[in-house]
Amino acid sequence: MLLTGPLPRVVEARALGGFSVWLRFDDNAEGIVDLHDAVEGSNVTALRDERTFAQLRVDFGTLVWPGGIDWAPESLHALLVASNGLQQESIDDARDSYGAQIRAMPEISRFFGIVVRMLYNDHNPPHFHATYGDYEVAVMILSGEVTGRFPNRALRMVLEWQELHERELTANWERLRSGLPPLEIAPLE
Repeated sequence: MLLTGPLPRVVEARALGGFSVWLRFDDNAEGIVDLHDAVEGSNVTALRDERTFAQLRVDFGTLVWPGGIDWAPESLHALLVASNGLQQESIDDARDSYGAQIRAMPEISRFFGIVVRMLYNDHNPPHFHATYGDYEVAVMILSGEVTGRFPNRALRMVLEWQELHERELTANWERLRSGLPPLEIAPLE
């Protein structure tokens, strides 16, 4: 599989018994993958033990196990697509779909061309999305950790705003998770 854009990242995983795992990726592809054959042929013998295999977790978009064992998310994504009959979208289709999803989120602030949004049923940890032209980032509310791409100057403004409004952002996250609309937050001045 030739990847021409961002690599897929695992956002959630659960061991299902045996060597099957349910995966959800950042492009919303999800499903069950049976890794039995891959584990049997693996040179990482620790994964052949079902108890060890069941200790999987997601770390920075990658499936990992104790002892520093990891599995490349792009190969897991390819296995998921192949084994579940999912149709592979072009990177342009996925980017357009993701952009439409971000634009559909409730807007909570706008400043210097930056638009900040939050989604009511988004995944943990608590975060918000900021867009600036064609750029988009997700920012973790409590840690300020950033995923995505943004111009440096605009990112500094977003992080300054995030630091100033951490309590309001956390309250909005809780409101949205409870099914209430978010409250507007003052822009950076």
